[in-house]
Amino acid sequence: MLKDLLSTITDVAFLRDLFISLGLIIFLLFMHSMVRRAILRRSKLQPEDKRRLMVYSRNASLILFVLGTVVIWGHEIEAFAVSLVAIAAAIVIGTKEIIMCILGSIYRTTSRAFEVGDRIEVGQIRGRVIDMNLLNTTLIESSAALPNKGTVGRGVVIPNSMFLSTPVYNETMLGAYVLQSIHIALNRGEDWHLAEAALLQAGAAVIEEYAADLAMHVRELERNYAVDTPPTEPRVRISLDDREAVNLHLQLPVPLGQRARIEQRVLREYLAALPAAGVIPANTGKEEPVAGKPRVTPR
Repeated sequence: MLKDLLSTITDVAFLRDLFISLGLIIFLLFMHSMVRRAILRRSKLQPEDKRRLMVYSRNASLILFVLGTVVIWGHEIEAFAVSLVAIAAAIVIGTKEIIMCILGSIYRTTSRAFEVGDRIEVGQIRGRVIDMNLLNTTLIESSAALPNKGTVGRGVVIPNSMFLSTPVYNETMLGAYVLQSIHIALNRGEDWHLAEAALLQAGAAVIEEYAADLAMHVRELERNYAVDTPPTEPRVRISLDDREAVNLHLQLPVPLGQRARIEQRVLREYLAALPAAGVIPANTGKEEPVAGKPRVTPR
């Protein structure tokens, strides 16, 4: 057996393939390093664009390495594969999860479900995509990922096999704006007309800051996707799910990544406008001081 091993190592074809493989690895590492350095030096690119390009460069190098290895070692791989026919089933069972992850990566790439920098939700996990490879996808957990919690900021690694069985919600597929809902609960005796006016005023003041960019975004949606465009001004819906409360639901377009900040700003401006608007509880017939402000229950 040792003699066969020595004859294989000293075989000219084997040594040729070995040196070609080493040359391919060195070349790919050098090219990946140069491309990475060029991307990092581009000061005009946004951090997300740099991260996306580096992920694409790394994955392209990996694909070229796999293809080159198959081409270089084709005859040896073919002979080795024939000898593994008897245990092929066992290998498939043992590597089922890895195969599922690779298939999930292929599904993600071909369906263009999301890219680096997109905000997605998979199951109970929500965050911004910062890295992708053949086996897993890495997210940075975003704000509002859990009820009543602010920005979490934890890194979450998801196996790509999840994409084959779990729906993926891409919040950035149609651009950089989403509709944010802010919920306010009022007692039935309170003047909801004035509360609605205060909510609309607070929402309009926020939208005014990015109205021009929002209008451009809406035109791009109409031109590229042929979909019904979202409203560009705040709207209030009313629901009476609770017999003792009037629920106001403010909907307004907000930039991604600023939803929590804008929600807090709208709520603060709304609360500040309540005394000026005169929103007070109706007289209940009891000799008690007036409360002055309704219940605010962000959801």
